[in-house]
Amino acid sequence: MNTNSIEPLNGSVNVTIHKNYLKEDNSSYAKVQRTTAGMHNVIAAILAKTKVIDKATLVAAEMLFKDAILELLSLGISVNLFELGTLYPSAQGNIASENPNLSEIPNLTLNFTPSQEALSAVAKADISMAKLEENAPQISMIEDLSTHKNDFTVTAGKPIRITGRRLRVAGEAEKTGLFFAPQNTLGKIDESESDWIKLEEKDFFKNTNTFLEVILPDTLQSGKNYTLVIKTSAGRGKVVNKTVRKLEYEKTLTVN
Repeated sequence: MNTNSIEPLNGSVNVTIHKNYLKEDNSSYAKVQRTTAGMHNVIAAILAKTKVIDKATLVAAEMLFKDAILELLSLGISVNLFELGTLYPSAQGNIASENPNLSEIPNLTLNFTPSQEALSAVAKADISMAKLEENAPQISMIEDLSTHKNDFTVTAGKPIRITGRRLRVAGEAEKTGLFFAPQNTLGKIDESESDWIKLEEKDFFKNTNTFLEVILPDTLQSGKNYTLVIKTSAGRGKVVNKTVRKLEYEKTLTVN
């Protein structure tokens, strides 16, 4: 989240917990959900502590500091930013030849090494919330492509489009798939999966993270209610993980 309004910022750190798929165990790692303060927020924090310098002067000084720092960086000079850390140029990438000329040296990039004082400051931040990564499939809309309705009614033997996130069906055929689970009179499904109708691979004509387009089986009963279930081991890109993620769509689908 970026915020550039001239106002103080309050709050603490939120983190999400992600499973570490590079290891065979149940380990995980945390990622901080960042809130980024602009220089206007820094100015607001200064003004809250002193009335000696006015806002206009601080804004002008900000621009002067920025221009001076950019000029030094353009000369390839490292810059110590207020004792908070050092911005420094570096070259990244492999060089194929043994005796490279200047044209073979990778373009310069910019790195930052924080100071111990800055590291000590961030260590004082409170972690207010830690939540598990959302990695299950999510459905935002289901459209019957034969009627163009998205009112949770579908037609047996006709195509539908499922829109959402993390939808791609992949993994072991015995453990993953797209299913229609018949509901009983109480709106429940058989958790043993004995009467679930699984779509076959030939029924899919689009299988991506954001769209599934499939032909529904003719065996779906007209007037009956079903729960759509997705089981997948799809990871990022074309990666297939060992863990199976499951979605039981909360909206009831009724067959025309």
